[in-house]
Amino acid sequence: MTALGAAQDLRSFLRRNGSRTAGSALAVAEGLRAIVPSDCLALSVWDPVLGRHRALASSYPAVLTGFLDEDMHTDPLFGLVRTTGAPTRVRDLPVQRRRGDIFELVILPNGFRDGVTQCLFAADGRYVGMLNASTLDSRHPDDDTVALLALLGPDLGAALDPVPPPEPLTARLGDGSTEGMLVGPGGRVVALSARPRPELLVPPSALLSEVVGLRRAVRRLFVHGDAVHEIDAYPTARGVVVLHREVPPPAGLTMRELQVLAAMAGGASNAGIAAALGVGARTVGTHVEHVLAKTGCRTRAEAAARAAAWGLLV
Repeated sequence: MTALGAAQDLRSFLRRNGSRTAGSALAVAEGLRAIVPSDCLALSVWDPVLGRHRALASSYPAVLTGFLDEDMHTDPLFGLVRTTGAPTRVRDLPVQRRRGDIFELVILPNGFRDGVTQCLFAADGRYVGMLNASTLDSRHPDDDTVALLALLGPDLGAALDPVPPPEPLTARLGDGSTEGMLVGPGGRVVALSARPRPELLVPPSALLSEVVGLRRAVRRLFVHGDAVHEIDAYPTARGVVVLHREVPPPAGLTMRELQVLAAMAGGASNAGIAAALGVGARTVGTHVEHVLAKTGCRTRAEAAARAAAWGLLV
């Protein structure tokens, strides 16, 4: 098998099994040996509480594994490698950098002729561990090896990360009630499920105003026609994903009461709400009383805060 094929197989294994258990770590180390020329190889996880590494799998002598666990991170050279974030070979280092404990206690006295260190990171940038490999003979990790390690880096980091990856919101598209669409450049809508509701985004939709230029994930309760929709929207490289499902009106409010509550949250007076809805001020007053009673709020300000917490859009 080629090194590229071995890397593809290892990536599939990492995504299925991770590498934090002893059995998985040994299997990962074995897979790495098919990619990285090495006489000794270690995969280590970072313990943020103890402030040291812990080898999950290592073929280095015990004393060297102990150095990797307890001391390597204190060498300034390790700090340099961690800062670059890229797999770094011994021969890539300038001659003036080839000093310190890593060289004087590990590389030189043990006769290692070359090797590579790769610092590994979680998806959110947290440092989670490292890979070290060393050779005693003329074999060297070449540029292809470095490229394959860079390719595997995110998967190795995710496998060492104790935090499980979040389930994508789009996983809900198969629950039987959630529908979705992708709003791309120019407002082009791509269906992500069988029954999306693009009419939710037809101008002058308040939801459309939320989606255009969206920079972070939001959840909203959107009143449209005679239904309430729970909306989850978040930006991606290809546009904004909008997931929606019909839900019961919160607190048992009617559609009209939700409209009144949204207007209250916007700071409108009873007279202003009456003019906007085309009803009398006394009717609006009755609706306000019902809103306060159903939501358990004592004041308009408290009700406005409740609407904001719901992400109410009308």
